[in-house]
Amino acid sequence: MIRRRNILFSFDQSVESRRLYNYLKTRGFSPVLVEGGTADIIYRTSLKHPDLVILYDSPPDIDVQEICKILKGQIETQSILILVLDGKDVKAERLEAFGLAADAYVSRFLPVEELYAKIYSLLSIRQLQIQLLESEKFAALGRLADRIAHEFRNPLTVIGGFAHRIKKKHPNDPLCQEYVDRIIREVNRLERIIDQVTEFEIPARGEYEYVDLVKLLREVATEFVACLRKAPGKDVVFEVSENDQIPLIRASIQGLKNVFKNLFENAVDAIPEGRKGRIQILTGLDAEEGILWIKVKDNGIGIPPEELDKVMDPFYTTKPYRIGLGLALVYRHIRDMQGRVEIDSEEGKGTTVTLTLPLILKAPLPSYPKR
Repeated sequence: MIRRRNILFSFDQSVESRRLYNYLKTRGFSPVLVEGGTADIIYRTSLKHPDLVILYDSPPDIDVQEICKILKGQIETQSILILVLDGKDVKAERLEAFGLAADAYVSRFLPVEELYAKIYSLLSIRQLQIQLLESEKFAALGRLADRIAHEFRNPLTVIGGFAHRIKKKHPNDPLCQEYVDRIIREVNRLERIIDQVTEFEIPARGEYEYVDLVKLLREVATEFVACLRKAPGKDVVFEVSENDQIPLIRASIQGLKNVFKNLFENAVDAIPEGRKGRIQILTGLDAEEGILWIKVKDNGIGIPPEELDKVMDPFYTTKPYRIGLGLALVYRHIRDMQGRVEIDSEEGKGTTVTLTLPLILKAPLPSYPKR
């Protein structure tokens, strides 16, 4: 299963390029066409940071060697895959000597099915590499979390305990009460942070069982709306779409609840005051890929393009009252379920978070009545 997006396609108007472009679209991809020359390809690649750049070496205004040299020579773009469709091995050897070659060179005259298989293989390998790096990052954070819990919990318990004793001993001192209340609030906040951090060391809580996904989404949304009513200032409507095609899935109910609560909280936070908030929760199936998906869409302020690659990093946040673990925890729980998380956003218009989970379960699907 790979992400079906983020391909920059150098279109040269030839029969071969038109055939491959149309084939990619039929397979669910949405390639972004670039019909300019070398400078335009380099600029658009640096701007959009696609997963893959497909280059045809035939147009006279496209210099594959220059494109590879610049893109592979910059830290910001060197991890972007480049596939050259020309089959001229001499160029590949010349570039590889400097470590600035494209990732693959293939004849443009191969059958379109073989070209697609090569593209799919490149993207699949890159996705596995990214998952490995992310696994190492979260494993390191888990070890840090264990150390934090050990070193900080006991001192915080002592501080909190003494603060409560001082509060009881000086009930008639307003200034003392104010200071002690502030200490207690900060101790509680730090303990919540430790609880969140240590989640990285613990898999999704609860036994795996069969879950009615749409029903669970509706329950969590209802609970969340009830909490919102107690905190005036937000006018938000939740819409959970019905879908009788979604089968029961085997998962941790508590883990999924934590995922949805974090997503709903982020969506609500993104809606500015004075705007009528609308959060849509959609579900669907992709039988060909063997997955089901959940989309959480909001009409909030959106995320700037330069921030999109950072939002799932632990402790990254633009909100002073958050610690930046919500989406990181979402990623950890969904990854433990062998799924993935994708985020699309348009600044000023809103954000869509897509969760995908495999349909293959460890046990046969039980029969159950339709909702």
